[in-house]
Amino acid sequence: MAQFNRMILSNPESAVAQYNRVGLHYNLVAEGIYRARVGIDPFSGEYERFIIAGLIAFDIERMMGQGDKYATDGPGFRGRLKVKMRAIREAVGDLSVSCLNKIDLAANTSRIEAAYNCLAAAGDGALNADSADQFHVGATKILHWIIPSLFIMVDTNVAVAFRKHHQVNYRKGTQPGYTARKYVDCLQHAQDEIRAYGVEKFFRIELGTPLARLFDKVAWVAGLSV
Repeated sequence: MAQFNRMILSNPESAVAQYNRVGLHYNLVAEGIYRARVGIDPFSGEYERFIIAGLIAFDIERMMGQGDKYATDGPGFRGRLKVKMRAIREAVGDLSVSCLNKIDLAANTSRIEAAYNCLAAAGDGALNADSADQFHVGATKILHWIIPSLFIMVDTNVAVAFRKHHQVNYRKGTQPGYTARKYVDCLQHAQDEIRAYGVEKFFRIELGTPLARLFDKVAWVAGLSV
C-alpha cells in the first residue's frame, strides 16, 4: 500500500465512508438521477429537469438565476441549458456509454474540452445568471449527470486534492483557475490512479456507484484534509 501514499486513492474505503456520513443529501439526489437516466437519452428534454435537480442539490442554484429553474418557456435557466445541450451533443454524445477506466482520453481531449468550454462560457447564453461570469464547476456537474461513469465533478475541494497530489495548477481559494485543459488533466490522473489501484477492487468499494462518482467522493474528502 505504500505506493499509494501520494495518491488521492491512498485510503479510498475510509474516504467514501466519510463522504457518505456528511453527504447523505448529495447521495440521495445522485442515486435518483442515476435511476432516472437508465434507458433515457441524456440529451433529451425529458432529462433536462434531472440535470437541473442535480445542479440545485449540488450547490449551484445561486449561479442559475431567479425564477423557476424548470420552466420551459422564457429566458430562464432551462432555456439556456437546452441550447447548450444541443451544442455539446455532437462533441460528447457518442461517449455516453464510456467509462473513465477505459476511455482513450488523449484521443478525446479536444471533444471534452469543447463541451466543457461551451458549458462554462460567459457571455450571451451563459449558464451563469451573471453572464459576465463563467460556469466552470457547474459545467463539470452537467457533464457528470450526462455521463456519470466518465466525468468527475471538480469543485474547490476536488481541485485542492488534484493540486496537492498531482500538482495540477489550481490556485488556493474559491476561484482556483479552472480551465478545460486542467479538467482533462484531472480525468487523466483519476484514470491512472484507478488503474494503478485496481479497477475491480475500486468498483467493489461501493457497488452500483458510477466509477467517476466514486472517485469524486474520495477526491472531495482528500481536499478537505489539506
